[in-house]
Amino acid sequence: MDIIILIGVFIFMLGFLITVFNTKIRYGFIFTHYEYRNRSMHWLSVILIILGLIIITIKAYLNGQFN
Repeated sequence: MDIIILIGVFIFMLGFLITVFNTKIRYGFIFTHYEYRNRSMHWLSVILIILGLIIITIKAYLNGQFN
């Protein structure tokens, strides 16, 4: 496995774990509402997830793994 893809996976998983531990579940009568405890950490985790996916996709494309 390429080290750059591994770094992309690490960044993606870091953002995913921040999202998981930052989520608060509020149960309603009909619907379940998901809220975030800290909105700035939520946006940071979204940026990390997108950045990790971009790194993985670009490196895999440059390696010729999409052909």
